[in-house]
Amino acid sequence: MDTSLRARRRTRIRAAGTAFLVVALTAAAAITGAPAAYADDYPSWDDVIAARGNEAAKQDEITKLQTVIADNEAKAAAAQLKVAETSDAYDKASAALTAGQLKSDTLAATAAAAATKAEQSKKRAAQMAAQFVRSGGSDLTTMLLTSDSSHVDDLLAQLSAASQLTQSVSAVYTAAEQDANTATSLSQQAEVAKQELTELADAAQAALEAAAAAQREAVAILQENYAHKDEMNAQLASLQQNLATTEQQYQAGVAARAAAAAAAAAAAAAAAHQGGQVVGPVSGDAQALAEELMGYVAAGQFWGSTPDHIFEIAWIAQGQDVANCGIDVTILQAMVAAVRAFGSAGVSDISRRCTGQIEGAGTASAHYRQGGGHAVDFTSVGGVRLTGANDASLNLIAVLDPMMPNGSRVGQSQCRYAAGDEPNFQNFIDFEDSCDHLHVDDF
Repeated sequence: MDTSLRARRRTRIRAAGTAFLVVALTAAAAITGAPAAYADDYPSWDDVIAARGNEAAKQDEITKLQTVIADNEAKAAAAQLKVAETSDAYDKASAALTAGQLKSDTLAATAAAAATKAEQSKKRAAQMAAQFVRSGGSDLTTMLLTSDSSHVDDLLAQLSAASQLTQSVSAVYTAAEQDANTATSLSQQAEVAKQELTELADAAQAALEAAAAAQREAVAILQENYAHKDEMNAQLASLQQNLATTEQQYQAGVAARAAAAAAAAAAAAAAAHQGGQVVGPVSGDAQALAEELMGYVAAGQFWGSTPDHIFEIAWIAQGQDVANCGIDVTILQAMVAAVRAFGSAGVSDISRRCTGQIEGAGTASAHYRQGGGHAVDFTSVGGVRLTGANDASLNLIAVLDPMMPNGSRVGQSQCRYAAGDEPNFQNFIDFEDSCDHLHVDDF
């Protein structure tokens, strides 16, 4: 294929994928709980057609459409700003928690070391005191007064040594007391730091929940906006350019472009699929990969579950840069490869950061870490449910293992161990996960 033909084909696919986004986002909004759209909320095609015959009415309808579009854009911008603000607040709270944990751990360790030192000082003082008693202690003075001159020098020497020992014992006892006081003080500080740590943990959790709620709200608003934006722009163009467009014509155009996207995706898969499970060259461009996947959605070959993460792919296909909703190219490649190899695939979680899901593993989830979008859960391929250990799962692993970065992870290890079907991996590292899907990530 020459360069110009490839470019024209790429343009057709990109245009088709973008047009199909209206349908995909409408479905995604319904699944993920975006605000419901009612006929009264947006200008209808009947309103547009009625206004076209009267200049004043047409101008009113144009103003109405422009206002609704601008309001939706403003709501979307405000929602994304709130996401940025709450995310920043969580980052600060998380950093404070980390610093607090370090302070608490350091104080606890220092207090323990001081307590050990104090105990050692007490033992040393006790040993020296015992030595003092064994040497005669205060009885040396009496012995000096009652002894003859032949023993005086020896007794004076012993008295001098005992005096020095007394001073040493006194110094050691003083040091032991200071060490004990230090240990007590540090223990008190450590306890205060531990109490503060609880407050910091609560603050960080509250900030995380606020950030997740803001993300969910923003996603719902953006889904609502994108689901109607193209149609309202078409209505606006119909009025401004005096185009006699009807709703049926608009929907027919959407359906035709969706069909074109599906056909382009099927052609890409057919060109790459040369028998068996060969997936062919896979693009390294995120938007091209997302467009191919949305074509599979249109063709009924690729789908999501509940909550449906397909809208994350749809936004990438459209070129939308939505905070926390990116998907790593490697994960997009894995999903494309799965559909190409098996003809269809279903997925559940992709980026939990995008959907604001903090249940379960929370921020430790592979679907949430490092901004999200570095993991995908496959639920089926080729119409067969995945268990992580059945033939379909093993076949998918065989397809993905050679193309994933070395050190990438695949789940469900215990499922395969139990079935006695753990393969040798080229790039994957495995871990335990529930036996109702196949988890893949590129960490």
